Amino acid sequence: MIEPTEEQYLIINALDTLDLLGSNFYDEDTGDWYIQTPSPVLPYAIILQDGSVVPTNWRQAE
Repeated sequence: MIEPTEEQYLIINALDTLDLLGSNFYDEDTGDWYIQTPSPVLPYAIILQDGSVVPTNWRQAE
């Protein structure tokens, strides 16, 4: 089990505070945090362990 990082928590808390966080799911096997936001540019994304926010298809391309 991989624990969420401080960087991930900071981003989740900021999105939640700004009421920009829809649904979210933390994958304990990979350490990725999947999020859904109202953004038309990036409605679904992954917050990586280092705090990078990337499109969901970016992870599949690796």
